Amino acid sequence: MSHALRLIDWLTRITGYVAAFGILLMIGVILYEVTSRYFFNAPTVWAYDISYMLNGTVIMLAGALAMKVDQHVVIDIVSQVFRDRTKRIIEVTVFTLLLLPALGFIGLIAWSQFWTAYVHGTVETVSPWRPVLWPFRLMIAVGLSILWLQILSKTLASGLRLIGTPTTPAEGH
Repeated sequence: MSHALRLIDWLTRITGYVAAFGILLMIGVILYEVTSRYFFNAPTVWAYDISYMLNGTVIMLAGALAMKVDQHVVIDIVSQVFRDRTKRIIEVTVFTLLLLPALGFIGLIAWSQFWTAYVHGTVETVSPWRPVLWPFRLMIAVGLSILWLQILSKTLASGLRLIGTPTTPAEGH
């Protein structure tokens, strides 16, 4: 079990690095557009599309890392009154009954939208550049899948801690 959890954490880290690189790319695209537009009076037709797709990609790929390092939005006013064991029980229950099924369903829809865009060569119709949409939709599907896996990992780790099973060798001490 701990090997699977480490694999999910590794995938989460990799997608976090890709998201960080995406931020750098987005900054580069915007700097290029600003320089081209204001210094050379030659705006690009593609910068807006690339920047919104990179922004969406970064958000989707960074979600799992935010979950892993507990940087996601949490309503902790209520949870502060509970002991750790009760918090874990609530987390495992909510994640298992609500979050994993809902995110799994949304992920399946995202994979379906990616596949449809890929097969049909769907393009962005409101853009004069008209880029194909399948790479962006692929990143959404990948991001949702890695987030689903990270939530599963967190749920399993919390469940194992509830029954007293260490999830890593260091926790056994």
